[in-house]
Amino acid sequence: MTVTLLLLGYALLLATAGTALLRRAAWPSRAPRLAIAAWQALSASIVGSVILAGLTATTAATRAGDVPGRCYGPVEWPCAPDTISLAAVPVAAGAVMALAVAARVLWCLIAAYGVAARERRLRLDGLTLVGRPDARLGVTVIDHDAPAVYCVPGRRGRIVVTSGALTALDEEQLSAVLTHERAHLRQRHHLALTAAQALARAFGPLPVFTAAREQIAFLVELAADDAAAKGSGRLTVAEALLTLAEAIPAAAMAPALAAGGTATGARARRLIAGTRPLGRTRALLGLAVATAVLTAPLAAAEPTLTAAVACCGSAPAAGAPAHPGHVLCRPECSGPAA
Repeated sequence: MTVTLLLLGYALLLATAGTALLRRAAWPSRAPRLAIAAWQALSASIVGSVILAGLTATTAATRAGDVPGRCYGPVEWPCAPDTISLAAVPVAAGAVMALAVAARVLWCLIAAYGVAARERRLRLDGLTLVGRPDARLGVTVIDHDAPAVYCVPGRRGRIVVTSGALTALDEEQLSAVLTHERAHLRQRHHLALTAAQALARAFGPLPVFTAAREQIAFLVELAADDAAAKGSGRLTVAEALLTLAEAIPAAAMAPALAAGGTATGARARRLIAGTRPLGRTRALLGLAVATAVLTAPLAAAEPTLTAAVACCGSAPAAGAPAHPGHVLCRPECSGPAA
């Protein structure tokens, strides 16, 4: 049970101190793509730790505590209900916890990706009716006075520009926001956003997943801003963002990624002030830390799980009963097979 407690403590540490440290850190604005990976690793590690804690609790309880290297194996029924072993409690609790968490995550992920895909299809179908292609820009233009530029991600990903944006933005600004949207499509930011939204929905009361959703939504915009700034310059991108700011309500952009949609003021200030990149060495170190955070639970649980599989799959030890008791029953409940 030591490994189980360590895994649960690790998940709690990440959900509290880890979240606070990552949220207050200054470096994510200098390396937004690395910060996205860090939030994903943090979230996945918390979920994985809880699932592995349930599995290790189950496997630890199914081992025969007094006879090292041997597990209780199945025996022929019946086993009287009044002889249920205390080992059944951690077995049942661990199995239920692992199954419940895994099922909840899987269900919410499937639902979130399904809803997002359906909304994108509907939006794309609508664009087919109301939009017109612009071969020169490689975008779909819709007639609307409000200046807006956004992309609809997916296999049929498309960038949409309103007629108002074509009027409000000059050529350099338009090029900057188109590069911004292409970065969203190329880096598949919608996948990270949807996963974060699914975990927030699955475990809504836990602040760590809400924080991860909010931070990832902000960081994908910073990553796209940086991609646009490389080609058009920071000030040009900032001017374009401020022109597009609040042009379309955020709710209307739900299945899309809009250049002027999320924390535009903070993003423009960052671009105007300028940020020094994190640096290759520090970026590699950060990636190594994120990888360690993600893989630590599996490394901790692996010996316990491997030992359980090897034990239960091996022949009885010398001198051990041919038919050891069932995991849910006391040893005296079972006897030689008939």
